[in-house]
Amino acid sequence: MWWILGLLGCALGGWGAWATRRLLYPDTHRAALPSPPPSSTTHRLTASDGNSFDVWLLEAPTPRATLLIFHGYYANRSQILALAEGLRGHGYEAVLFELRGHGSRPGPCTFGLRETEDAHLALQWAAARHPSGWPIGVIGFSMGAVVACQLALRHPDLRAVILDSAYSRFFPVLQRTLWSRYHLLGFPFAWIAWWGLQLALRKPLGRLDPAAAASQLHQPLLMIQGGADRRVDPKLGEELYQGWAGPKERWVD
Repeated sequence: MWWILGLLGCALGGWGAWATRRLLYPDTHRAALPSPPPSSTTHRLTASDGNSFDVWLLEAPTPRATLLIFHGYYANRSQILALAEGLRGHGYEAVLFELRGHGSRPGPCTFGLRETEDAHLALQWAAARHPSGWPIGVIGFSMGAVVACQLALRHPDLRAVILDSAYSRFFPVLQRTLWSRYHLLGFPFAWIAWWGLQLALRKPLGRLDPAAAASQLHQPLLMIQGGADRRVDPKLGEELYQGWAGPKERWVD
């Protein structure tokens, strides 16, 4: 009996180690790495932990605002490049960079912990290019929406927040993903992966949940969600939208 329990414990421990590493180092090879568009300039920034990353700046001829755009999990700048080009054509300066563990950047992905610090640095750099009071907004996709919310929490002077495929809390998304990919139940598998991530990152991930910050966010919000999104169902963003303190509008396709 005891050897069966021991084998079960080893199996669950092995699952936790594998799942944690897979989440921290997502397989992004299937997403083509983009080249800098002709309309952009590349700038090198270095975060407080010494991690350097490139920022693409797409300047508009007569800009009226700056938008920082954050891609989602399993993606890179190619996901948002067409959007940035379109916004540039409408007079918005766009700032893009890749989140940790995605595209050309080494891991681990930290699900918003270090990525928010990178976004803060990019925001400071973008703001320094313009006079005081220059309008700046943020756009975030999926995990990038977590970064956008955390940045908005730190910078209440941001003029607007646009979230696409945003989730209120990460754990339900993890549960849904494990079921859809591997047909694994939330208990114990999602819980093991959840605690494995937090042990690896040495931070409680629940503090990064957009829903936990929503009541403190007063910027105008546009929330966009696809009704057929298999990973982030619109209901997973409901708590975030209902709790948002500022003016808000929601589009569900």
